[in-house]
Amino acid sequence: MSRISKINTSKSSDRRLAAGKQAASYLHSALTSSPSSSSSSTTTSSSAIRKVSQHSKASSDDKTVKRNHNGRLWEDASLLNWNPMYFRLFVGNLGDDVTDQMLHDAFAKYPTMTQVKVPTDNRTGKPKGFGFVEFSTTDDYMNAYKEMNGKYVGLHPIQLLRATTKVKASKKKR
Repeated sequence: MSRISKINTSKSSDRRLAAGKQAASYLHSALTSSPSSSSSSTTTSSSAIRKVSQHSKASSDDKTVKRNHNGRLWEDASLLNWNPMYFRLFVGNLGDDVTDQMLHDAFAKYPTMTQVKVPTDNRTGKPKGFGFVEFSTTDDYMNAYKEMNGKYVGLHPIQLLRATTKVKASKKKR
């Protein structure tokens, strides 16, 4: 008697299906615990976005964010520009050719995308190979993750994860 084994018919490039994991398990924890968040409106007025960004810029004059990694301490006031109530995706595997504008254009089909950032190396001026995209609603956040993970932006297929940085503002030392 021969044993018949189950054959996986999913695409080999779709790692989520091959591993049997749901996309939501990698994303923002508030998505699964707050059912009322998905019923929020999917459109955000540009004036509301401007008010949020103006508020965060005004408060960043006397505040900063202290960072610590591998024993290195530094201050990063640019993190105050990100709204902590919004949902952020980490975009990995970006090539040297990707800029803020290219990443913005790639995610432009999601109407509640509010901000993108591709950090650059201070010494060389080249992109560091990753970026961030921010959404104001969970619907676009989830749709972007499901639709854009593995798509090509520039010369490389991108890998999306939930951004996990916790922003805690503190007063600047003078």
